[in-house]
Amino acid sequence: MSIDEVGDTVEAGTPTPVRRPADPTSPSPSPSPLSLRQWRPAAQRNLRNQWSRLLAAKTRWLAVAADGRSHAAALVNAHLSRSYIPGMDLGVLKDMPGIRDRARAKLAHKEVQCQEMLLSAYKEMVLAVSDLVKASRAMRCFSKGSSSSSLSRFADSQDDLNDSGDGGGAPVYKWISIPEFEDLAQELVEMFVSELQLKRLIVLDLLSINLKEGAGPSLEWSDELYDGEFYEFQSIGLQSGDSCPLPQNWSADVLQARKPGHSPTHEVLQVYLTSWLADVNINTNRIDEIFELVGEEMQIRLC
Repeated sequence: MSIDEVGDTVEAGTPTPVRRPADPTSPSPSPSPLSLRQWRPAAQRNLRNQWSRLLAAKTRWLAVAADGRSHAAALVNAHLSRSYIPGMDLGVLKDMPGIRDRARAKLAHKEVQCQEMLLSAYKEMVLAVSDLVKASRAMRCFSKGSSSSSLSRFADSQDDLNDSGDGGGAPVYKWISIPEFEDLAQELVEMFVSELQLKRLIVLDLLSINLKEGAGPSLEWSDELYDGEFYEFQSIGLQSGDSCPLPQNWSADVLQARKPGHSPTHEVLQVYLTSWLADVNINTNRIDEIFELVGEEMQIRLC
């Protein structure tokens, strides 16, 4: 995605010192006042675009996560109801031929439907996180074309290795530099990546319920849950080799706790639903603070 070409320059006041130094690992040379004035409008447009993408991806995540929780709850209810039928007092219905088998078959079908909808919601969550990651990595604004041209052009891809696309660490609007915007975006991304990994583990176990009852082998963490899942992970750098990493603060005991051939108990299933609802890795107050801070800096509304 290219940034609009800029044919004129926009005057800017003397840059205000940033609150934190730019990334020292690959700083751009200090640009001339003229090149900075030419760069800033394009950088501002690109940042507005990327933060709008971040907001849209966050909103999409919240919606599909809510749908996923609803599908997971329906799945758990159907599974528990089916497990209770053999010992359930059916009252006047108890003498109807095959009533228990038919009821169990309908509930089993309901489970399969819920699993399909849950998997669809999970896929949308992966795509939302992918959008978050891609937007967080597209905030830099690089000069394009000849420096002798009267037309200043910019894009989000790097041609000149000496141009890091950060304006030499200068503020893009009033206070915040490109690296600082990137740090804020990365803070958001890390929350949603960790939460996606947690929800993937829950989805993995909920998709394995019928398999654990003899319909086939249980799914493992290294299995692809839907076609193209691992490709999406690789495209945004969330997968290394043949395994999808767990959050850094998790241990291998989490996966070892999954018992092959055993369905999760009623209590465990309730923990899954509670964990899903809680979004334990997502600090909503901090997310609101970040979008409010960025919106104030850009003088736009991000909510």
